[in-house]
Amino acid sequence: MPILWEDPFEYDINNGDSRSHHKLYNLIVSLLQTSSKKLLSDNNIELPIQEFSNKPLFNYVNLSPQISSNFINNMTKQLIKEDDGFNKYQEEYKKYLLEQEIYKLFINNCKDIVHFNWKTRQPLSQFQGASTCFSQLRSLIIDLQCVTSTELFAMAQICQNIEELSVADCYGDISGLIWFINTQKKLRSLNLYFKGTKILQCVQLSEVIERKAATLKKLSIIGPNIILLPPKFLSSLIKLEYLELYEQTYETESAEMCEWKKHLLITSFPNLQYLKTAMLTSCEYHAIIEKSIGNILEINILHMFDQDREYTNKLIKAIVEKCPKLEKLTINVELENLDGIKGILLNCTQLKMINLSMDNKKQYNCDIFLEILTNYSPKTLYEISFNENWKFSNEGLENFFKSWRNIEPITFTMKFIGDIDEGYKRIVEKYYEKGIIKDNLLDEHVTFVQQ
Repeated sequence: MPILWEDPFEYDINNGDSRSHHKLYNLIVSLLQTSSKKLLSDNNIELPIQEFSNKPLFNYVNLSPQISSNFINNMTKQLIKEDDGFNKYQEEYKKYLLEQEIYKLFINNCKDIVHFNWKTRQPLSQFQGASTCFSQLRSLIIDLQCVTSTELFAMAQICQNIEELSVADCYGDISGLIWFINTQKKLRSLNLYFKGTKILQCVQLSEVIERKAATLKKLSIIGPNIILLPPKFLSSLIKLEYLELYEQTYETESAEMCEWKKHLLITSFPNLQYLKTAMLTSCEYHAIIEKSIGNILEINILHMFDQDREYTNKLIKAIVEKCPKLEKLTINVELENLDGIKGILLNCTQLKMINLSMDNKKQYNCDIFLEILTNYSPKTLYEISFNENWKFSNEGLENFFKSWRNIEPITFTMKFIGDIDEGYKRIVEKYYEKGIIKDNLLDEHVTFVQQ
């Protein structure tokens, strides 16, 4: 029975057998305490018809190693339907009560769960069994649209050994969040997702990241206005192995952006293995690569196409010289950089995937790059992607696929704007049938995207 209940909640509510879903709901309702059933009944909440003639043989919830917020949310939505008989406030109140009693059931019965997606307004720390339930948490996702600062203060007293923490909808210095992060003793991974609206300066958040530098190995900061997080913590992250920065603002000359550029230029991450960035334009990422010790496995750097050509040359040179173990590469290039790409292919002998974007406003033919791939690719390379601005002739593609001799069949992805070129399609289908292009389903591996 514990094996059957390892993962009973992961299903798509819009697909599958709705009868099975409701049987599961009925089973959970049957396990509610008498006091919970009475509370729900007193508030005119109709519970599912009991399908079990006797009390269940097992306390199934006690066997579950997880609490699924998505499942509980779906369950309350399915059991509390919209009804003309009561207004919107009454409906939401009924959902809240039912959700409350389900959470109480799980928290009182589940022991030592290790992962939780915290996506509810319920005061979970106050429910009976919360200390036993959450004290061994290792991985936690917090949705700040639902979770209050007060509840974060309370939960910080229970779980202090989080290793992987993800926070959605950050919007400034939230005292409960700062305290919660500060209490964690083994934090290895921190993922921050900022809200789409304008946020406030996050000075305290920056400071608490700096205090966690001794254990942090992964840092991911994504969203608009992340530059309002002062970057002084960067220089302290000497153990960092994974850095991901996605900024969606175009304020390239703001004081905050200039501060980020300055710190990224002087910061060293010697143990870095993964570098992923986008839209933090003109930042000197090549300096980060140059100061690594040669363990980088993946680089994913996307910027606006008006980037300084000299910057791209510096970036490519750093990859050639400092990334012998590189396996995956995503960057923007131009035809002028092709000699540098040749250097990457020759020196990064473990390269498996390459994804290249270019501007190519004048629609130049790019067949020469296919020749470089044919002649200089390491035998490990099996996945190649191009954005819609690359232009190849049918003859160039034909020669490329005909000459491909690498260890594995190739995954070849191109994008098109407007109508798909039928000549491309015929060539790709031909070499798929010959086994040059990978696997069984052509559409999964040769992608023609009409945008």
